[in-house]
Amino acid sequence: MKKAAAVVLFFSLFSGLFSATMESRVRAVPKQIAENVKAEPEQNIQSLVDFLVKGASGTGAKVKVLHDWICDNIEYDTGIFTGTAGKQGYADVLKSGKAVCAGYTNLMTKMCRLAGIEAIGIEGHSKGFAYMGYLEDEPNHAWNAIKIGNRWQLVDVTWDAGFVDYKTYIKHYSTEWLYRTPEQFIYSHLPVKDEHQYLSKIKTKEEFVKEPYVPGKFFEYGFSFGKNAPDYTNKIKEAAKFDFKISKSAVAANSYLFDRESGTVRNAVWMEKNGQVFSTMVDIPSAKKHIAYVMAKNTGSSSITAFCPTDEFKGRIEGQARALLGQKKITEKELEFFLGSYFEVEENRLCYYREDLFDRQRNSAVLKVLKLLGEDTSYEEVISFEVVPDEGYEGFGADSPRFPTAYKTYLESSNIRIISPLKGRLEKGASQKFEIDAKSFSSLAIVMNGELQAELKKNAKGIFEAEFTIPDSADKIGIYASKDKSNYAGLFTYEVR
Repeated sequence: MKKAAAVVLFFSLFSGLFSATMESRVRAVPKQIAENVKAEPEQNIQSLVDFLVKGASGTGAKVKVLHDWICDNIEYDTGIFTGTAGKQGYADVLKSGKAVCAGYTNLMTKMCRLAGIEAIGIEGHSKGFAYMGYLEDEPNHAWNAIKIGNRWQLVDVTWDAGFVDYKTYIKHYSTEWLYRTPEQFIYSHLPVKDEHQYLSKIKTKEEFVKEPYVPGKFFEYGFSFGKNAPDYTNKIKEAAKFDFKISKSAVAANSYLFDRESGTVRNAVWMEKNGQVFSTMVDIPSAKKHIAYVMAKNTGSSSITAFCPTDEFKGRIEGQARALLGQKKITEKELEFFLGSYFEVEENRLCYYREDLFDRQRNSAVLKVLKLLGEDTSYEEVISFEVVPDEGYEGFGADSPRFPTAYKTYLESSNIRIISPLKGRLEKGASQKFEIDAKSFSSLAIVMNGELQAELKKNAKGIFEAEFTIPDSADKIGIYASKDKSNYAGLFTYEVR
């Protein structure tokens, strides 16, 4: 199974976008065929496959509809955690409607072959659920290779169907692992047999272990590695900088640091975007292992988001949604749809969306509420890696933020760089020089308690700068920016002590 949501959900209120489109034909299967294939799979699976691929234009379209039907009809068998999972032959999976990775793979292989498509199942190691930075003696995952044209494409139906949070299966359809190239797949899937890598240069186990976890979203958002690429485990003595390239313009990135014991570490990372280069700087507060996540989202898009912390949903979000009803911005039915669309996993204190991509009325109502609440976009993981202290390094200290707090305007803008001060806390009464390279804006200002305190002026090199004494009355100092010298938006804030 892919990485458990419990590891990565502490970054923002809502995370995990519903954006992929499922083929409508998967819900058009005649009732008699559906009942027959469940009762007697061996005798009736051909009828199911024939119906699904009828009219599909080309091998790729046939693979997509078969992939989608499995994602929609087979759920992950959480009995694997208690030793009660069923058999994994394709017929067993069709009877039970449940599978682990071997069952998903066996069923996909069978359905492709019945559709006249060359396909095989592959065993190997993955950087998915419970991966701890090393390979176990035995393979822990399975996926498919499917020949489209004259090239093998790789598909992981298990990971595209959903994920497991603790012992609860969360249905969450995607195409993140459909048609990934061998060059992309090898970052997260290492076959037992070298020939199943389908690469001209075979990757060794040592190379696989050394590299970070790179999900399919990394490539979907147009990311590639820069000159300072992270390993899976990175030793640091101070803030470390890692670079990534991005080929798409309408993408915002952010990152955060996670401690398995205490959760998200506040203000421990900092992102900069210079043209098509994203850089993330990471520091750790203490001398133990942390996990860094780089996240991305498409700016200006809206999607139903998949999960959020229970306390937030049942507290602030539910209250704000009810207020929308009082303001007559939504109907009672729309509120009912919204509140009934999320369910709680108690072990993780998270609420998840009850996915049904074909329930258009409910999905439309939920998206409307999310848009009105400003919660209709969120970040998705594009890469993660461990950060550990080098010998003698004790970290920057848990009582102080390492970097400023970034606002949306900063995260979604290009070509902004803090020269100084790149730290999270300023001292009262101290004289501080601010130097910021911000080519996208005409003016920058220092703001305290909502009031403009001083403007930064451009020097001969085009850098905004100002000398400013931090008032004793300050709790926070913000840097705000404007493109027209009248409407200012926050870029980032510093704490003051």
